[in-house]
Amino acid sequence: MIPLAISVRDLAVRYGRRLVFHNVSFDIAAGQSLGVIGPNGSGKTTLLRLLAGCLTPAAGDIRIGGLPPREALRRTGVAYFAGDATLPGSVRACHWGNLGNGDSVTPDRRPIRALSRGTRQLLGLRTVLGRHPLGLIVLDEPWEALDRDAGLWLSTMLETKRDRGSAVVLSSHRLHDLAGISDCYLFLLPHEARLMRAHEIAPTGSVTAAQLADVFDKLRGGAASFRAVS
Repeated sequence: MIPLAISVRDLAVRYGRRLVFHNVSFDIAAGQSLGVIGPNGSGKTTLLRLLAGCLTPAAGDIRIGGLPPREALRRTGVAYFAGDATLPGSVRACHWGNLGNGDSVTPDRRPIRALSRGTRQLLGLRTVLGRHPLGLIVLDEPWEALDRDAGLWLSTMLETKRDRGSAVVLSSHRLHDLAGISDCYLFLLPHEARLMRAHEIAPTGSVTAAQLADVFDKLRGGAASFRAVS
């Protein structure tokens, strides 16, 4: 296991003239999990793609284990998955689900496009999470389309990876899945980006989906600081 910490400083992103977010800063240590919460269009997927080295910010700096994201992706164990739609539909499932050590995630020889959406999602997750070592895991809406058993498997797997030292970043609208798994939560809103530790939301116990929803609603009516405080 390569312990990786994430450091984000004064991050800004634009699409043309539209400012998606700016001045976003936070730190995540190895063995911690960050849940990213926000409405559609707030920049959740963009932020995850920045961490995975798929995009370059308009301003600011990202370091993963002290390295820029693209270099970290080449030199360390980083897993990124953005949903079943990103899988190559013409590739056989058994070939895509190859862990590189001779093991296969599935014996299914059908093209990926022939699988159900939930099966495609699970195939992608089992493939990226089955690789070792993983210092950083970045997943965009990972519970989407999963049935109950697959969802429980994913939650348990992420907790295990985190407890073994992986840094985990998750984006999801399913607050009940994020609640309890994440050590901290980044709320991305049109006028504010706020990082809150789990103990700030629930000082005496585990965070619940209702508590996350309550914080989210309060922040939507709060001041416009646009600064995530670590």
